[in-house]
Amino acid sequence: MSSNHIHLRSATLSDAERIAALVAQLGYQTTADDMNLRLERLLAHPEHVLVVAEVSGDIVGLVAAQIGQGLEINDPYARITGLVVDSRCRRHGVGRILMEHMESWCRGRGVHSVILTSGNHRVDAHKFYQRIGYTATGQRFIKRL
Repeated sequence: MSSNHIHLRSATLSDAERIAALVAQLGYQTTADDMNLRLERLLAHPEHVLVVAEVSGDIVGLVAAQIGQGLEINDPYARITGLVVDSRCRRHGVGRILMEHMESWCRGRGVHSVILTSGNHRVDAHKFYQRIGYTATGQRFIKRL
């Protein structure tokens, strides 16, 4: 697969089934109906963005982000809320292209910081993020309510 053949576009509701399959590859089992509901909610808000990567019309990856404001900085920041590349297409530059696109999109909206979280078990993902310039700065804590 060549990066020349990767086409990026905004996600649509009709992508729900394929996006659900990609999210399942991350270990988050979901249905196309559930993903459709999530996409309806996310795509309705301009501070959220979801971009898919296609090769020959097949969605092979996605990146999602949300722009927000924080107490600790003056400028808006972006949080990557999802990045996944189909297991058949990893190590071919899809993730890098998606992240570069998202960083460019963020810069165009006055964003100067991009943050993301990644589970401790995703060692390969951590290496990828470091290769593209991200630095580990802390830990994430979650409490399910």
